[in-house]
Amino acid sequence: MPFLALVHLRELRCPECGEMLAQPGARSFVVGAEGEAVVFAAGDPAAEMTVELTCPNGHAVELLVPNEISAEHTLDTPDDAPVAADALLRAGITESGQAL
Repeated sequence: MPFLALVHLRELRCPECGEMLAQPGARSFVVGAEGEAVVFAAGDPAAEMTVELTCPNGHAVELLVPNEISAEHTLDTPDDAPVAADALLRAGITESGQAL
């Protein structure tokens, strides 16, 4: 499972300015500090993550995976799924307890 996307089941708007971050059914790709796609080990996948989505006005929204939003392998994402704001990986652990 090298790359993950977050699945937005509900609309997500910036709580400060109301800008749309994700519409229902959209996917956010998990990226690192430089905007690069984060690679996850197939043998030790992510168990918990804290991610941040930033609106066009610079306001950040923090989400917890899997408590507030779910993740799926990007190969499972339908080609016609809308793309939402990228999710910046802030912290997390793998199933074996290793830090991401």
